[in-house]
Amino acid sequence: ARHPTSPAMKHAAIVLLLAATAEALVLGTPARAISRRCRLVSASTAPLLNAVFEAGPVGIDASEEQQSSIESLASALAGTAEDAAQARVPLKGTYDLMYSMAKGGSNGKVGPLTGKVSQIVVDEKNFINQVSLFGGAVVVQLNAQREVIDDNKIKVEFVETVFKIFGKEVKRQPTKGKGVWEQVYVERGQDGSAALRVMRTPSLFILRQRSDE
Repeated sequence: ARHPTSPAMKHAAIVLLLAATAEALVLGTPARAISRRCRLVSASTAPLLNAVFEAGPVGIDASEEQQSSIESLASALAGTAEDAAQARVPLKGTYDLMYSMAKGGSNGKVGPLTGKVSQIVVDEKNFINQVSLFGGAVVVQLNAQREVIDDNKIKVEFVETVFKIFGKEVKRQPTKGKGVWEQVYVERGQDGSAALRVMRTPSLFILRQRSDE
């Protein structure tokens, strides 16, 4: 019999980890990805952002009081954005996941691990949901496409998943899945692109553009 720490066993463990992470991405909720290097947005969103920083990105791990507070603060932003056509605000650069209330396997937790998650905007149609584990040694990228279907909704369709270990692609596979993301609140940054996005997929998600983008 092979020793439990043999290369074959280690490889199998990595494959299982990658598969679980990919499933979380498809379902829409990657793991922990708070970046404190995010750009400052308006004072109206400060209470929500403060509550999110206190609770952490995985909403189901937060207390009921924290969940309720974040839900109320997010809902209160509906209808207050300067742009009536929130889904049409340009997306640019990289966004970090600050908070998600998705449940089950889609909460982004891979066993006891959480990864740094980002959403990378490639162009007006294509984007990548990416989760990095072990300081970037293991990376899973979910390539997806988006289409604005009205002023407040975006249709998303997943295309393929790419697995990387130490920067080297080890697997690429077709991925199916789609959904509609409703924009609750979108705030522009100084360059006119979306700096803060609050949306429902239908679970509550909050993403923030990195300050260096």
